[in-house]
Amino acid sequence: MGFISFLLMQMLAAYTVLVEPLVRTNFHRMLKKRLGVDASARLLYYRTQVLWELSWVVVLVIILLPIPQPLSWIGLTVPDPIGWIILLALAFGIGLSIVLLRRNPGAMNSMQLSLEKQSTVLPSTPSERSWFAITAITAGICEELLYRGFLIRYILTTFPGLGLLFTSIISGVIYGLGHAYQGRRGVFQATLNGFSYAILFFLSGNLLSSFGSSQPVAITGSLIPVMVFHALAELRTLWLWHPEDKPKKKK
Repeated sequence: MGFISFLLMQMLAAYTVLVEPLVRTNFHRMLKKRLGVDASARLLYYRTQVLWELSWVVVLVIILLPIPQPLSWIGLTVPDPIGWIILLALAFGIGLSIVLLRRNPGAMNSMQLSLEKQSTVLPSTPSERSWFAITAITAGICEELLYRGFLIRYILTTFPGLGLLFTSIISGVIYGLGHAYQGRRGVFQATLNGFSYAILFFLSGNLLSSFGSSQPVAITGSLIPVMVFHALAELRTLWLWHPEDKPKKKK
């Protein structure tokens, strides 16, 4: 690994832990200030998010250039069958939850009230909904490259004795802190999501196939199922959030 690649790796790891939560919080604070005076504030917010997350990919490409088998290093590999099976099950669960909620007015009303707390960052016009979808897909790709592909490999390389469970927990906590702008409840939920994404990442690789083997097998994961599931989980909000349907608060 070249010096520039090594230096960028340390800087990106430090950025993920120390800077990213502050940047996200600042973006959110600016959005709240501008919403009342700028009708295009959300569009600017979404576009900024997309460009900002794509900038991680540029840095990751520079880091990966001198690394042998860079795609495998970061987890861009074809998943094992178990990975596809888990992904299909999770995607089915997301789709089923949407159908059941939309068929139940009471549950849909409760969901609308729950999402109302996040209304600052949720779309309210057709153009905003289009850009929200682009942002969701971008997050599914870029956040997984950073928090699962890069960060998990970095942790395992730097602290090889931690093991998969602690690595998954640490990466989940860091991912949760990146959502500090959502408050304590949002951080907790994001931490659980990050931990779940990490487990799915490992299960989609050769982890299960290594059990019972007498030969040491390098632990690898696959980001593809995680990316798809992450994007679908983000898009689920778009399918459920309809601000034109004014929810009635329960008495």
